[in-house]
Amino acid sequence: MIRDVSLPDDWEPRVRSALGGVLPELRDASLQPLGAGLDNVTLLLNQEIVLRFPKNDDGAESVEREARLLPELVLDLAIPRFLFTAPNPLGPGSFCGYHLIPGEVLSPEQWHTRGLPDLPGPARQIASALDVIHAFPADKAESLGAPVWDLREEFAEDLSAIREEVLPRLTVGEGKALAAAWEGYLDDDANFAYEPTMTHGDVSLDHLLVTGDEITGLIDFGDAEVGDPDYDLSYLWAEAGPDFVRRVQSFRGLPFTERLAAKLEFWMLADPARDIVYGLETDDPELIDDALRTLRARLATGTR
Repeated sequence: MIRDVSLPDDWEPRVRSALGGVLPELRDASLQPLGAGLDNVTLLLNQEIVLRFPKNDDGAESVEREARLLPELVLDLAIPRFLFTAPNPLGPGSFCGYHLIPGEVLSPEQWHTRGLPDLPGPARQIASALDVIHAFPADKAESLGAPVWDLREEFAEDLSAIREEVLPRLTVGEGKALAAAWEGYLDDDANFAYEPTMTHGDVSLDHLLVTGDEITGLIDFGDAEVGDPDYDLSYLWAEAGPDFVRRVQSFRGLPFTERLAAKLEFWMLADPARDIVYGLETDDPELIDDALRTLRARLATGTR
């Protein structure tokens, strides 16, 4: 999710002071806001270097994780290669800097306007990237700081909050549909019969940088974990569509099954529902409203 950049009034002198310790030659170079997510805010230095500043402990953990993991990962796509990490002048942990990855950040609407989901190239490139990421040894990823994600345990823990905080914001029919999807996912042992695999964890369209009709970069490995490899298809399913995911699987030589589709349908609902809970925890009305609109739209669409 791309969000408005919010910075403290004195952000610039604090950042330039920190740069004096890591890139003194660029301390006085141009500096402008670039973007923001739930956990980080980014600035662009000298039109060439991305600076990422954690806003909370989750963001700080993601920078630490990427600093250990990314040097070990080799993809055909450009990925962040940290030039440094240093104490964060705007929040917890460390901030990092890396050369700007080539390409544009496009919204799902822009992807569809340009017809990118219908082209063979992007699906083939994503398939290749996922194959490499998923082939990375899970035990090595864990030793480098990628957490093991027990999806059954976490989604089971979330269910009580979903019932208390999310269902009252839905119609009775919407609430029943969400609860049934959640319980159905948790109750089916076959949904958890996966081989724990290194995953990117957040393969959304705005993390795939585009030049022309090709993907030229992949960013934001902060949610990398060892878990269900199918989860790396979840944002593509929601944003690029089922046909796109079918073609990604075809390029990978992997089957597209009814079970996979059912898991992706559940995760498509679970993601905004969990965002509502997170927005309530962090007092973020904008996130709550956006996530609630997304959830209700997806519930209205029904199973694809």
